[in-house]
Amino acid sequence: MVSNSAKLLTFILFVFVAIPTTANNTMKRAAPSIDELIDSMLHYHPYVLAIDEGNYQAAAELEIARSRFDPVVEQKTKSRLSGYYDGTNLTQRFSNPIENFNGEVFTEYRISEGDFPSYEGGYETLSGGEASVGVALSLLQNREIDKRRTELKNAGLASSQWQALAASLKNEFIYKGVSEYIAWYESALQVLAVEELLKAAAERESALTIRVDKGDVASIVLTEFRANILQQRLLLAELKQKRDAHAQMLTYYWRSPEGAMLGIDENQPPDHLNWPFWVGDGQLATLRKALNQHPELDVMRLEQQVVVNKVELSKNALLPKLDLKASVARDLGAGPTSLDGTETKLGLAFSYPLGNRKAKAEQAQLLSKKRELEHKLTSTQEAITQRFEQALVYWLQAKDISALQSENAALANTLAKVEKTRFDAGDSDMFVLNARAQNEIKARIKAIKAKVDLLKAELMLYKEAAMLEKQQ
Repeated sequence: MVSNSAKLLTFILFVFVAIPTTANNTMKRAAPSIDELIDSMLHYHPYVLAIDEGNYQAAAELEIARSRFDPVVEQKTKSRLSGYYDGTNLTQRFSNPIENFNGEVFTEYRISEGDFPSYEGGYETLSGGEASVGVALSLLQNREIDKRRTELKNAGLASSQWQALAASLKNEFIYKGVSEYIAWYESALQVLAVEELLKAAAERESALTIRVDKGDVASIVLTEFRANILQQRLLLAELKQKRDAHAQMLTYYWRSPEGAMLGIDENQPPDHLNWPFWVGDGQLATLRKALNQHPELDVMRLEQQVVVNKVELSKNALLPKLDLKASVARDLGAGPTSLDGTETKLGLAFSYPLGNRKAKAEQAQLLSKKRELEHKLTSTQEAITQRFEQALVYWLQAKDISALQSENAALANTLAKVEKTRFDAGDSDMFVLNARAQNEIKARIKAIKAKVDLLKAELMLYKEAAMLEKQQ
């Protein structure tokens, strides 16, 4: 029987063996740069990989449409197995569709043996069989456009449409990921700022405690000071809660080459943020120009072209149908004299539905759809421009606010230092000193927020211009 000590030792060994694997999966790493984050999102995130699969599917649909013009080989055999006649006929046919005139080029070989009744006399050939070549064309309806050519055009447009939609989806996804990154960056910087001020406050608390013990200041002064520190610690706890939440959410966007979520060390914001979405006068002109090639507009323009193609097809349906088929055939070998020589065949087929109400109604419906898309395109274009201009106004204001908040933080720091000097000299009281300390913390936090708000404003400009992916 295994002793309890042996069982305990086995369990401990198992735990130590298992720990490295678990640690590797949950290990926190230094945060990536923004470029590295975006690269991992675009290449390894399952959301983007799913979007890319849509591109492959659209390309497959285009190939399916092209296949309608593939050559076709057919073979037919017909035998009479019982009865007075015992004839057998074999037909092999090769046809190759061509786009012009809804045409088709074909060649055929037939051979038969045995006897056929008079009504099946068309199956008969000379002993060497009959070879023929011909062409079929549309002279009115389907001459310029037909269903197959329209489907091919629209499949190409659908492929381009999906690419534009994919670009729009990726642009939005990058915006969410980078927004989460700078939200974590903001709260992490604010935590460091408050921790720095708390560290200085702790040193001052020690000095103040010595003065209270010596009787230089009343104990109530120390109590007031500690109450102020407690408020700062509560603020720090709230900031850490916010920081950790954003850090946890950021792991959803940062991926390994295998697609696994990667955790970041929430305590270590980068010393220098390599910001790829800077905005200057030249860049503003580039962003404004990009509005005309916005993927949302591309999707609608391509949809318009799809409808235009369908309108052309509906006009085609209003035309009479007049098809031409011509062929040349020659029998080889021995047999009836009537089958000897070269045969030339020419056929015309004409049809037209009286009234043609269906085609007219479909055309009216498509023309209405075309006008609807024109109105929607104008509305969407104006909305995109309006969102960009609104983001531009916010960015201009964010620049001014960031500069003012930085100046305010520097001034609050100076006032806090002066107040400490006055308090040490006995020219001030703890209430004013605490107020200056609180103002300094608030000013530091607001300055960091204003700095990050400026980054958010620049990010929004790139997002509205759909230029986030193109910067990579």
